[in-house]
Amino acid sequence: MSKLATRLRIGEKIGLGFGAVALIFLAVIWYYDMSLRGVVDDYQRLHGIYGERQARAFAIESHLVHMLHAEERFLRDRDLALAAEARAQAAALQEQAAKLADIDRPSRATAEQVRALTTEFVSRFDAIVEAWRIRGLDETSGLQGAFRRAVHELEERAGHYNVDGLYLLLLQSRRGEKDLGLRREQRYLERVRALTTEMASAVEASELAAPMKARLLEEVAAYRAALEDYADDVLAGEAIEGGKGPFRDAAHRIEALLSSHHVPGLEAEILQMRRREKDYLLRGDAAYVDMVQGIADGIRQRIDASAVAEDQKDALLGLLEGYRRDFLSLVEQDRRIAQLTEEMYRAVNRITPLAEANLADASRAMQTHGSEMAEASAKRTRLAAAIALAAALLGAALAALITNRIVRPLRRMAGLTDRMTRENPSERIPTDPIGRDEVNAMAIALNTLADHRAKLLRWWRSSMKEAIALRDSTRSEEERERLEAVRELREALAAKLEQLRELLGRLRYRADRIDAVAERLRAGSGDRGGAAELREAAAELRAAADIVANA
Repeated sequence: MSKLATRLRIGEKIGLGFGAVALIFLAVIWYYDMSLRGVVDDYQRLHGIYGERQARAFAIESHLVHMLHAEERFLRDRDLALAAEARAQAAALQEQAAKLADIDRPSRATAEQVRALTTEFVSRFDAIVEAWRIRGLDETSGLQGAFRRAVHELEERAGHYNVDGLYLLLLQSRRGEKDLGLRREQRYLERVRALTTEMASAVEASELAAPMKARLLEEVAAYRAALEDYADDVLAGEAIEGGKGPFRDAAHRIEALLSSHHVPGLEAEILQMRRREKDYLLRGDAAYVDMVQGIADGIRQRIDASAVAEDQKDALLGLLEGYRRDFLSLVEQDRRIAQLTEEMYRAVNRITPLAEANLADASRAMQTHGSEMAEASAKRTRLAAAIALAAALLGAALAALITNRIVRPLRRMAGLTDRMTRENPSERIPTDPIGRDEVNAMAIALNTLADHRAKLLRWWRSSMKEAIALRDSTRSEEERERLEAVRELREALAAKLEQLRELLGRLRYRADRIDAVAERLRAGSGDRGGAAELREAAAELRAAADIVANA
């Protein structure tokens, strides 16, 4: 680390320090940004998944409500436009379910169930619509229109056989005829005349076929004319032979004609049957079906027991059986509609819990995920605060380290310089020979200055010691003193030689370094001229060292 510090200039160190601090805070800002992006992404995912699930669930429930409303209105009004609206709402519901399936895996499972149940609903609803088509969307269509037309025709024909009133008038006329023969009074003749006139009017007003009307009117006129002749004899007091005559034969013919077109109570029974039919259509109670069946059986028995011609019986019974068949088919369609409706509602009632469960699940998931996001955001905030604090501490530590790397060598140089003013210190400041730091360069220069000062002092001391020894050797008169002076002189010379050898060693070291630099220069840049010059300088240094060594 110290070598790396010496290879950077002070400006570079300061710039590097500020850059490192800036990078640290940029990293903190980047972390804050990433944390914020994470929170935003979480909220977007929350909205994109759970919010979308809620939106789709609300849309499904909305379309479900509109679909059921249209279906209920169709069952009430039986308007095909409402059936089309129900199908359109079902298609929209299917579309929303498809969008729900695209959100996530749990939604896909719910959506598949919703789509299957909606398909089942549409299938049952289409079957119900078709059943209503068969049954009859109104009173004039389908089975309802068919049995209605049959019973209307039956009612119309029943009017042709409603001769109860005519038969009663005939019986009253016959009673008046008997009273006239028994009591021979004019008032009974007037009574019979009034009854026959009323009978003729009733025939005219009846729903009998025109040929039947003509025959009855003819027979009524014949009966009245014959009765007038009979009344003349009665009122004249003549013998009447037991009240027999042409009028009696005419009355028998009228009775025979009425009997041939008389089904007792037919019209009333038909009305009763229609009453029970409408009770069923109004209330839907199966008990009325049995009532209609019973009345229809009674009508059949009445027709079979009547004196009506066989072809007319067959026509009446055919209409009755057609009515019964279509009515029972309508009842069967009602049963099928009820069954399909139950199945349809069973399917649709399963859609609502699915949609509500999906909505509840989405709400729970949103709440849970929101809590997790809040907790994660709190953790990120605490971690970001810790990172910011750590970044500030790291920046401070880095600034302190860089400052220490600058200040500590200066403090050492100041101490060394101060000691050099008073003594000759032997320690040196640690340096990097290839360092680029200005403080390192100052330390190298100061070390060199201290070395030179130490060498100078050593040389000066050796020279002074040599001079003193030389003086003492020349001035001493005693042999012992001269020998001591010579020994000191030799020691002084040996110290100088030691310094020279040390200097020569440094020169040779520098020559070797110059050779190494020349080789790197030649190998790296290919500057053979510059490398050669450096080698020559190294050779000259070695030569100078050899000369000094051999001197």
